[in-house]
Amino acid sequence: MLMLETAINRYLALDPEVQGKLAEFDGKVIKLEVSGINKSFYLFPGDSGIQVRVEYNDAADTVLRGSPFSLFKMGMVKNTASLLLKGEVEISGDTRLGHRFKNVFSQMDIDWSEPLAAWIGDGPAYQLQQAAGSFGKWGRQAAASFTSSLGEYLQEESRDVVTETELETFNTAVDQLRNDVDRLQAKINLLNKTDT
Repeated sequence: MLMLETAINRYLALDPEVQGKLAEFDGKVIKLEVSGINKSFYLFPGDSGIQVRVEYNDAADTVLRGSPFSLFKMGMVKNTASLLLKGEVEISGDTRLGHRFKNVFSQMDIDWSEPLAAWIGDGPAYQLQQAAGSFGKWGRQAAASFTSSLGEYLQEESRDVVTETELETFNTAVDQLRNDVDRLQAKINLLNKTDT
């Protein structure tokens, strides 16, 4: 488990702003249920990184469930609506917490110049970074244009994919329904106590 925790934290350290973003999750527990390998991991994020455990006696605040590839993909993409609707990834518990935690990974901005310079030297790292930056800019523009057109078609024309607003509205309604059910259960329990 120490190797996984070390690998995650080394990756997170590549973006200096991540530590501050993780501080808001201090005291929260995120459970990853990895299907296919039938493993569960408990993540304890905080300002010093993420602690990983395989056992935890209490309930997690939120549970993210999916295959290793789907969970990885969820951390990389900004819009998770299609993953959730297809059932590739499930979020239960505090869904807002799950989405906010996922956003830490999908919004990472990594400066690869330092790690590259340590491996191949400053000069080649600079040249490689410049070439990659130019190619990456073109690729991002092309991908953004294609993604925008495809997303627009899927959301507006074919209605195969919901918009982020529709997904957020659905998640809010689910959270409200869960709270209403909890309140109803509490009232039923109170009525049962007064009848006896």
